[in-house]
Amino acid sequence: MKGTRYSISSTMNILRIPARATVAFNRVPIRGGLLAQCTSSSQSRGIHSTSNVGAEEAASTTTSATIPVVPTLSKEQLKKRELRRLSQRKTEAKRPASIHPLYMPVVEALRYIRAAEVGRPSGQQTITLTSLVVNEKGVAPLNGHISLPRPLKALKVAVFSQNEELLTRMKEKYHCHLVGGVELINKIKNGEVKTDFDKAFASSDMANILSAQLGKTLGRRGLLPNAKKGTVSDDLESLLADKIGSLPFRQTGNCISIGIGKCHFSDEEILRNIIAARSAVMKALSEQKSKKPSILGKTTLSSTHGPGIVIDFI
Repeated sequence: MKGTRYSISSTMNILRIPARATVAFNRVPIRGGLLAQCTSSSQSRGIHSTSNVGAEEAASTTTSATIPVVPTLSKEQLKKRELRRLSQRKTEAKRPASIHPLYMPVVEALRYIRAAEVGRPSGQQTITLTSLVVNEKGVAPLNGHISLPRPLKALKVAVFSQNEELLTRMKEKYHCHLVGGVELINKIKNGEVKTDFDKAFASSDMANILSAQLGKTLGRRGLLPNAKKGTVSDDLESLLADKIGSLPFRQTGNCISIGIGKCHFSDEEILRNIIAARSAVMKALSEQKSKKPSILGKTTLSSTHGPGIVIDFI
């Protein structure tokens, strides 16, 4: 029978397919001839519909089997769970920092932080101190101001006073850009001295003279000392100590983040800033008006691109 060809009618007679049925022939070549495969369209529809129903049933069974039913908790159960988690956080916050696997002394931590910032732009090398805060619901977030001994940004400050001894101390202690009295005002008015400073402070006896002589020059730049702005006082030393290097902080979520230095600062300058930050945070804790004040937890020292290293802070 090799090489024999069959016509469509003879094939239908051999397979006993009725002429009325819709038949689809696919001619597939095989060894020594052609194979005619036929499939009834009515049967194919039934097979497809049956398979679809079976697939849907299997999918629904699988979905119901894989999705677990989560039991709903009552209000008392939720409250107990929150209290249990709060107790765990308080216990963890009271643990000493030295037992943490990422703990290092501050001086050693600064070595690794500086190494991570090698090759980075100096403007991006900020060292940040982050401390976790554990508090209960309804307790106000911690906030306050820190007077950093070594400010992050060097400000050019001008001080106007008639007290020569005071001006000398200001120049040495706060590295003021300009200090002087009436003579300095005249030089600025005549254009001999540039007004390239960022802030200006004055004693009470100099405020009226400044307004009369340099009101237009300094006023349009927002540099004119004014009692309402808090830049005029008879105690200029205390005023500059509060204003220069003063950095506000506020609790966000469950932590406080404070920028306390740059990588090019010396270890002593950063340590002094950390001590000042600690004093300000502890003061904010003591001023909290709550029966159950907040608790400070883990404190880390990190940089913009460096790791976070746990240090002693409390």
